[in-house]
Amino acid sequence: MPNYLKKINNLFHKNYELKQELYLLQETYFDQQLKPKYGRVGNPNVNLEDDCALRAFTIEMANYIAPSFWKSKWTALSESAFQMDECNETKYRTYQSSHVHKSIKTAQETKKQICYHTVYVHNAIGHDLYKGTFEKPMKTIPAALTFIRTLRAVYGNNLTLCIIIREGTYYLGATSTTTSSKIGAIALTSDDNNLVIENYQNERVVLSGGILLQLEWSVHAKTTNSGVIMKAQIPSDVKLDQFNELHIDGKRAIVAKYPNGDPSTQGLYAKDPGFTYNVEKWLPPIYNPSVEIHLQEPYRNGTEFPNYQLGIGGGASVFDPPTNFWSTASPPAGDNYVVPRGFTVKNDALPHLHNWSEPTSGFVHTFHSGYWGGWIFEIASINSTENTIMFGQGGFQEARGSDSGGAFYVANIFEELDSPNEWFLDKETRTLYFMPNQTMPEVFVASQISCLISVSGSSIENSVNNITIQGLILTETSHTYMKDFMVPSGGDWSVHRGGTIYLTNTKQISITHNIFTQLGSNGIALIDYNHLTSITLNEFVWLADSAIILVGSTNGIDGFSVASQPVNILIQSNLIHETGIYVKQSSPVLIAVSRSISVIGNLMFNIPRAAVNINDGFYGNHTLSWNVMFNTVRETSDHGAINTWDRQPYLSDAVQSGLPSLWQHGSYIHHNTIFNNYNALWPIDHDDGSCFYEDSYNFLMYGGKKNYLGHSKKDHHQIYVYSDAGTDDFGSNTCLDYYAPRRGYSGWNEVYIENTCILY
Repeated sequence: MPNYLKKINNLFHKNYELKQELYLLQETYFDQQLKPKYGRVGNPNVNLEDDCALRAFTIEMANYIAPSFWKSKWTALSESAFQMDECNETKYRTYQSSHVHKSIKTAQETKKQICYHTVYVHNAIGHDLYKGTFEKPMKTIPAALTFIRTLRAVYGNNLTLCIIIREGTYYLGATSTTTSSKIGAIALTSDDNNLVIENYQNERVVLSGGILLQLEWSVHAKTTNSGVIMKAQIPSDVKLDQFNELHIDGKRAIVAKYPNGDPSTQGLYAKDPGFTYNVEKWLPPIYNPSVEIHLQEPYRNGTEFPNYQLGIGGGASVFDPPTNFWSTASPPAGDNYVVPRGFTVKNDALPHLHNWSEPTSGFVHTFHSGYWGGWIFEIASINSTENTIMFGQGGFQEARGSDSGGAFYVANIFEELDSPNEWFLDKETRTLYFMPNQTMPEVFVASQISCLISVSGSSIENSVNNITIQGLILTETSHTYMKDFMVPSGGDWSVHRGGTIYLTNTKQISITHNIFTQLGSNGIALIDYNHLTSITLNEFVWLADSAIILVGSTNGIDGFSVASQPVNILIQSNLIHETGIYVKQSSPVLIAVSRSISVIGNLMFNIPRAAVNINDGFYGNHTLSWNVMFNTVRETSDHGAINTWDRQPYLSDAVQSGLPSLWQHGSYIHHNTIFNNYNALWPIDHDDGSCFYEDSYNFLMYGGKKNYLGHSKKDHHQIYVYSDAGTDDFGSNTCLDYYAPRRGYSGWNEVYIENTCILY
């Protein structure tokens, strides 16, 4: 057992009230020892032949769960992400299908619905005064939606009408009248039931959140390294306050930053991370006490986390609403939420700091001290003599807080524009600066909106029903990391409740066969009441934040009389990778205050934190099955591919319909394949207080089972492979991590039977 764990163990047995010292000790340990370093895909403690065999098996399972039309793509992407060229000298240098088993049943192909009336859209030849026939299509999608609404007077609300979009790129950001991340350029309401929005046959339809820039370039300056900085005036119809992402030939460009590096392809997992650790000291926070709510009743017996608590205002005022589980004087399992006021860097850590002409245009992207997430701050001021940067707004992109941070980079500073593909926008003069590589690219798109499609009912009773969104490419949206974030429950997360597709108060929404790429926000946001949503056969890639977030709400502890949660949601056969480019406390799937969520048969990899995060113990009855996950926890620490928490009790009728209880329905994690690498410690991380899970028939590499302060979990028929072959910053090194210091509060009703743990 590492020395830090021995000390933790002694602290608990000596005096449980010393838990604050425990968590400070843990945080110090993670800051000093477990900060993510460049990590290889494979396990350095295992013979390459054996490690490559496990990689090849994981790729085989990815192929096994892949839909038939996607098998070659899922296999090729997995081989690349696993760096299988390292295995060239082994017999596992390429994936070879065994053809022994048939593929599992994947999400069903959505059949083209029978449209009672169809309105066609084609921006190349259409006109919004046309009637939307195939020969005379309309030009814009919002106009087609308006026309569909007029047809409802003729056809009624019960017949399915369709908007069919012909090939082309539709720059929704050029004409949208809203910049909200919860109202789309295409905004469906309770009056838009029974509607299909899809591409025509297999044509390529792109919905862009940007505006195509028509620019006249000239040379601004030549650089010392034989480069050149170009400049151009931004047209007057571009909204500068929303222009925070530049896309060039379909890819996100790099806002001028130091250290140099592309956040999309470089991070703490890379040899050249594009971050620096050169902080001399962090400036201590100012504590701002919140009004505290502590409910003594109802009381959840037999747990380390028995009472509902919440902080309102004070330090929690940075969130919207201004509440936080962590904003109390002594939250269980941690400290009061605070963030540092700034930092002083080491000499020459920022070599251009003395030359910054407009430092307040800049941002600091930094990690939490324990690498449990990250923060982004506006720069309020600098003192170049003392190498000090003071923070302005920000630090709300995770919920726990800390008085210090970790690795960082600065961005959006003109004087840092010194590397190919970097850009800077001078909003005062409306001048765009750009440094090309060899030749100038052709297509420049400025982001203008973050939400492309919203489906929003006016209430639960008046929800939007039966909408299908299919066959679209959604891209080039504004980033939202400085917009409002909220703390949904007692996990570590805060979350921006917005998305490229935003759903609230809906029933039977199908989102299928779409590509979500190069996005500044979450891919799909299911907020509050959403029933029977199906998210299938989509690809999510190059996202600034999470792919799919499910975030409900309660009336304080009362989730029994409040139905404002996602319920009976299916997330199946999706390909999710390269997410969390800016927001590090992010995941392909977040489940918070939600009921009966099924995550089945998805491939998830190249992620800064967990692949699936269950933020609380509300209701339960979730199923995670037949997923393949690897290359997770690449930039953070103390986590696993699947992570769960249960610190905040809620009333619901999960145990017995119609009867309120503080206990939840059991959840099921089975038949998943998890290759534990980079900084992942446990494949399935049942963290603080997690209870009522049944884990079975999972194939788990390089990590064992974990129970931390929880109870009532059953672990059976699992295969743990080489769980002892980790290091201090990788793998659990045990078959079973079992931590329950107080009898009767945790550790009871834990079952661990019929498992196989193979030691290296």
